[in-house]
Amino acid sequence: MTVRLVALAVLDLAAVALAAMAGAAGWGLAGHALASGAGYAIWLHTAEDKGFAAAIGGVLGPVGLLVGRPFDRRSRPAASHAAFDPATPSRTSSGAGPSVARMLDGRIHHAAPETLGSLVTILRHGDIVARRRALETVVRSFEPSLSPLIAQALTDGDQTIRALAAAASARVAQNLALARSGESAGPAATATLAALLADHARADVLLSDSQRGHLREDAVALAPEGIALQVEAAWAAGDYATIDRLAAAEDAPDDVARWWRSEATA
Repeated sequence: MTVRLVALAVLDLAAVALAAMAGAAGWGLAGHALASGAGYAIWLHTAEDKGFAAAIGGVLGPVGLLVGRPFDRRSRPAASHAAFDPATPSRTSSGAGPSVARMLDGRIHHAAPETLGSLVTILRHGDIVARRRALETVVRSFEPSLSPLIAQALTDGDQTIRALAAAASARVAQNLALARSGESAGPAATATLAALLADHARADVLLSDSQRGHLREDAVALAPEGIALQVEAAWAAGDYATIDRLAAAEDAPDDVARWWRSEATA
């Protein structure tokens, strides 16, 4: 850029000098105006540090731009380089991922059961800002039973909402994978992981039927003594004989198989 400005400044000065010697001031001013406009165009499209000094100096033509640029570089705060200079490729973040990460930061607003209907209404009929806030609430307080709201946002008419919903869906899958890979020893941790897998198998519509079936099988394998999980898996598989056997067991909790017993005796 500097080479082009220097060449333009030389041409501008030469044109002004020739016009002055020839007594054609009007032509000199016209040429100077054209050179000033071309200098501003070069400066706006190629300068990395666009400052006040160069903008004011440009009124005098390309020479003013050249004189003002060093003052702009000198007055630029050193601390701003880290904020405005291009980031290294390994640290570059783009797309909807950072937006979802920002959703998960800060205060957590859990969606109460009585607000779920309003969230559905907002996601269907609200404006873009309201739909984005509703999606933020769902992501911040996510549980598998809220997955239909993210699935609904995936079909939103706005591309930004769809991108955020897709990133949220990927984040949910990633968190589930991390929870499974970080399995801790001990019966409490195993029971917690089994309950998490069962919740996703039961209500996470972001997963396919086969994926939910595998999660249900894994939950039963982690907690084989959990009759509720076994009944749920047998019901999903259509294995009613197994449900009969589990419901008839002496240690079957009443709150697990009461509904099945009542159907069997009806």
